[in-house]
Parts: sequence; structure tokens; C-alpha cells
Amino acid sequence: MSKSSLKIWEKICSRVVDQADIRLPSAWVKKHVKQAQGVEICGGVLASGRNRMLAEEVVSMIEVAREKVVLASFLFADLAIEDALLRAFRRGVRVYVLIASEARLGKEEPDGEFEKRVLEEHKSMLDRLAGYVLFRSAPHFHAKVIVTDPENEPRGLLLTCNLTKDALERNEEMAVQLTPSEVQLVTTYLKWAMWESAEHELLERGRFKSVRALGSVVHPNDGGAVISTTSESNTIRDVMLRQIDQASSEIIICSFGWEEKHEVVRRLCSKAEQGVSVTVLARIRLAAMPALAALASAGARVLGFKWLHAKAMWTDTGRAVVMSANLERYGLDQGFELGVLMDDARVQGVRDQLMRWAGEAQWVFERSPSIGDSVGQVRVWRGGRLEDMQIEEADSVDLGQVVANSADELDASMPDLKGENGYPFLARQLFCTWHVVPPVLSGKAKERKMPGEGRGKDKRKDKSKDRNQSHDRGQEEAAYDLPVYEEPGGRVVVAVKEPGQLELARKVMREVRASAIVVDGR
Repeated sequence: MSKSSLKIWEKICSRVVDQADIRLPSAWVKKHVKQAQGVEICGGVLASGRNRMLAEEVVSMIEVAREKVVLASFLFADLAIEDALLRAFRRGVRVYVLIASEARLGKEEPDGEFEKRVLEEHKSMLDRLAGYVLFRSAPHFHAKVIVTDPENEPRGLLLTCNLTKDALERNEEMAVQLTPSEVQLVTTYLKWAMWESAEHELLERGRFKSVRALGSVVHPNDGGAVISTTSESNTIRDVMLRQIDQASSEIIICSFGWEEKHEVVRRLCSKAEQGVSVTVLARIRLAAMPALAALASAGARVLGFKWLHAKAMWTDTGRAVVMSANLERYGLDQGFELGVLMDDARVQGVRDQLMRWAGEAQWVFERSPSIGDSVGQVRVWRGGRLEDMQIEEADSVDLGQVVANSADELDASMPDLKGENGYPFLARQLFCTWHVVPPVLSGKAKERKMPGEGRGKDKRKDKSKDRNQSHDRGQEEAAYDLPVYEEPGGRVVVAVKEPGQLELARKVMREVRASAIVVDGR
């Protein structure tokens, strides 16, 4: 039977469904936040931003250097800083730069930090500064720091960012001014890394050559405010664990990289489960999701960013850590990383900056957000994937056709709401319609006729008379006022062609005790 034939029978039903309380899988939910304040300096702490205050501080340090500049950055591509290094060389300042090897950079996952453009700019920087700057590299170099004139007028800045234009202007990044004693200790680490841990050296354009350890520079003694990850030290990891263990009420922590099974992450989860307020700031990355999901499940507040790259922690112990290390095995257990543990006025600056970012976070990770609380953009975490979705305030859905039990009673319950891929329909308020149509006569149904006149007589009649009228048994069966059929399953139905036959169909249905009225569309 064609759809157009059924149209005259169709009944349209509708209902408004409130889905506000329906739960989604774990997801990043878009926050409605105020415009970022753009504060770039507070309490001895510098932050990246459009005004380039952090970048200008690096340039300023280079400009006043008289003897030596030592700079470490995993990736390096900023023209203003490059220009400052060239000017320093021309003043007779010795310039040393530690960077990651090109082989390591090529293996990094593609994202905003490692776009082809940025890598090309890094290579251009090497060509531009080769012969003026002594470059040493190794795949494990990841520290981010600059010191100038450490022996006479020590100045230093420990950073979380690579010295690239995007990192200095776009990312959420942090840097802290180092005290003279911290500068001197940092310098000993840089000296050790350069002469004992580097694997390649660049003295002239395009020619990195292998180098060997001198074997004469002693690794710094562990202890003090400067902490590290090296082949001989894991004080960043140890300090992080100790500070987490000592926290009694609050921890605020941010990182680019997270590893679910690392002891630091597991210890954070344990603290959150114990009721300590743990606030996590993280870039939304697929690789970090298992750890971030575990933290959220433990009770931590997990906030997401597009470009965050800073690594820092504040706890209610009154101390703070700023470092280059991600919260992963490669960072806390392996590599060359530097950090500083502070208990002075800079601590408040670190906390203030972390809280400022927390207030400006674009996303919050919810373990099972409701549709009502998630109107707008969401990123669902399911099956090891992040799926971008849009939840509407209101939407409409046609639930399709529903077959009624009988043509004279076109009523049917609303079909189940089943969205795509196991999700509900993504709207807080859903305007539902469905189309009720009558049942249609089965093509395999067999018509049932009315018994002939002789068939309905009293069987108690005289047997001889019955024999004399035996020809009545051969009479043809007569049709009912409307056709009656028996379907393959045994159900008896009355068939109609048009709605005007329904009243008569009800009469026949009662007469033959049929189960339903169906439409004969043949």
C-alpha cells in the first residue's frame, strides 16, 4: 500500500519532552566566561600575552648582559630574542643555547607547538645564529631558562614556555624571576648539561656534529630551591610528591602533559578522593584524556584550555613549584628539566595567576553532565575518542510512523527516543511528532466467508428431513457485509477500504469477534 493511500488515515501526534535531566557520557562542557583580563605580571611572576611582557623581559636581560648569556629552550623561534642575541654577540658577550635535537622535534605530535611553520622558523633561527651562538643539543633537553652574567651580576628567569612567538603571545605560560643564589645553582645545571649531557654541537650553519662528554664537570648536588630531572636526579618528582602529600585542604596544578599511571597523577587522585580540593588546569589533548578523566572521577575539578602549556603547582603548604616538566614519565623520571620550589612572595603571584586562568578557563570536564547544564558546545569523551557535539536549547524530531492496533483506534504511544550512536537527542527541550497509521491487510491473509443458510440450522432437526435437504450443505458460503480475513498468525480481522466504512466494520467485528479492523490497500 502506498504512503499516499495511507495519508487519509494518518493521525499526527505530538509531545514536548523535557530532557534537562538526561545524562551524557563524560564530556568537556563549554563555560561562559568573562573576557580574559590579560594580566601579564604579578608578584614576581610573568605571564605570556599580547603585550609580550615576558618576551620583553627575556630581551631586556640579554640587552644588559656584559659577559655571558645561557639560554635553554626545547624549541626556539622568536625574532626579537634572536636579534637581541646577535647584538649581545657583537658586544662581545658569549652566548650559549641548549635546544632539543631536530630528530626529537620531528617526532612530536602535531599541534600548535609543532606546526610545520614553527619548525621551519626554528630551523631558520639555527641558520641565522650559527657561528655567533654556541648551540648544543640532545633529544632529552626540555628545560626552559635564561641566565645572564651568573658569576658577577646574576639574573635569571625560569620559564614554562618555549621561546617561540606563539608560546610567548598566545599560550597560557608562566615565568618566575630567579634569586641570585637560584641563578648560580641553575647555571651549574646548565653547565653540566652542556658539557656532559649534550650529544650534538652546531658551530657553523647546517652542520651539527656529534660531541662527547668532557667527563670533568660534576653534576650539581641535589637540594635547595632549584629542582631537576636529569640522568642523576629526580628532585622535581620527589618535591611534587612531597608537596602533594603535605597538602591538607587545597592544591592547584597545571600541566600540558599528563600520564594516568604516573605516581604524581595517582597521588593527586588519592588527595581528591580524600576530600582535598584539587583544581586541575590542562590543555585539551587526546593523549592527556585518560589521566584527566581519572582525576575528574576522583573528585578533582578539571578545567580545559585550547593553548595552555604552563607547568606549575600551588598547595596550602604555602609553597609553589614552577617547572618545565610535564606530569609524565618523560619529564619527571627522564630527560633534562629544571624547576624552582618557592616559599617567598612569589608563591602568591603563582597562586594568583593560576586562579586567574581558572576563572578564564573555556571548558570544564564533567563526569556525567546533564543536557540541561550542557547547552552549547560539548566534547564527549567516549571509547578513547573526543567527539564534538552541539546541544540545543530546543529542537524538533519526527519519530516516524507507528502502526496502530486497529484502524478504528488510531492511538499509539510515543516511540522511544533513540538518538544516533547511542546518544540521546541533543536538545534540552524536544518537540516530538509521530504519525499513527492503521494496520494493513496481510497479503497472505485468507478470507473467511459467512456460513450458508443450511449451515446455521438447528442440528436437532429430524434426521430424515436433514437427509432430504442435504443439498443445502453444498450451498456456496456468503460474504459478510465487509470482508473478514484470517491472518497467518491466526488473528481474525475486518478489512475496510475507506474511513467511511468504519462504523459498519465495528458491527461486523462484533459479529465475528474479530480482533481488529485493517485497511485493504490492494
